[in-house]
Amino acid sequence: MPTIALIGDSHAGVLWPRLKKSISGQGYTIVLSEANNGWSERSYRTKKPNLPSSLSAAKPEIVLIGLGGNAQPSKGEAAYREDAAWLVDAARASGAKRILWFGPATSDASIDPETADRHEKIANMQSYLLPAMGVEWYDMRPLTLTGQRTDGVHFNSAVYDRWNAFMVERLFSPPQMEVRLQGAGAAGASSIPKAAVIAGTVAVSALLIVLTLRLRGRL
Repeated sequence: MPTIALIGDSHAGVLWPRLKKSISGQGYTIVLSEANNGWSERSYRTKKPNLPSSLSAAKPEIVLIGLGGNAQPSKGEAAYREDAAWLVDAARASGAKRILWFGPATSDASIDPETADRHEKIANMQSYLLPAMGVEWYDMRPLTLTGQRTDGVHFNSAVYDRWNAFMVERLFSPPQMEVRLQGAGAAGASSIPKAAVIAGTVAVSALLIVLTLRLRGRL
């Protein structure tokens, strides 16, 4: 029976109950659940330094993370990589075989342009930093273009239902193709440039195409 740990921010306060209900009876067990309003990756690192111990005690096979909306890109890419790697390393050390990370949603720039810009910058960082750590990263911006509430950040029930359905679909699906590295620590991750990650992904995709054509007798 697969075990799951959930780590998130204020969106998780709405999403995790939906997720738990959706996977109830599907053979999954939630062994740890965190949802903290306004928290970022750095918040978990500084305010909950015992999280790695909690994860190790829970021994999840899968760790699902919903963070990034409260991170501060002004601190720089190296600082963000270090904070994200702390979480990834904690998940790996607990024995997790999969880490699924759902990035920042789209904020309404007409209501809060500063937050909207922050979400874009962090999501763009995540798009190459997290796959380089062996994480299954998912861009939530296309799924959350509309439906923001009056704060421009949180959403109506229909959007959260759609968000949850996407997470469940990814959870029940095989891991997406990604570039995996040994060790997610900041030094290990920073040694692989973005171009190398893209090149590796393209190379794997090209190999799959060739194999498919050979199986179909076209090569």
